[in-house]
Amino acid sequence: MLDPKIPYNLTKKSDIYSMGVIFWQLTSCSSPFNFEKRKDHASITLDILNGVREEPIPNTNVKFIKLYQQCWRHEQDERPDANQIVSELNEIDSENNFNFEENENEKIKIVAELKSEEIKDDFSDCHLSNY
Repeated sequence: MLDPKIPYNLTKKSDIYSMGVIFWQLTSCSSPFNFEKRKDHASITLDILNGVREEPIPNTNVKFIKLYQQCWRHEQDERPDANQIVSELNEIDSENNFNFEENENEKIKIVAELKSEEIKDDFSDCHLSNY
């Protein structure tokens, strides 16, 4: 919700910034800067105006990180337009573009464990409401 006492200049580029924040939220499953839990919304606003941004979430596709970071650039003219965003989303390859923080041996171990697991044919426990 916007504070009616503060003048806002909403533009297509400010919408692009918001899209970048939403993209980050999709990877983090939380609100940026713990907005819902913090009472000092003015300091959050000042942080954002001073260029503070959320850190990328580990294991996020690096192309997706690059896209949302472009969206929330401080200078509006440096942000992509909606057509560029759609184009970038269409080009994102979901394989081999992740920001893994584990070492190579850990990745190999995880892949081996996944390959050895039995695949269930019963999907009765796969309900979105469980998440």
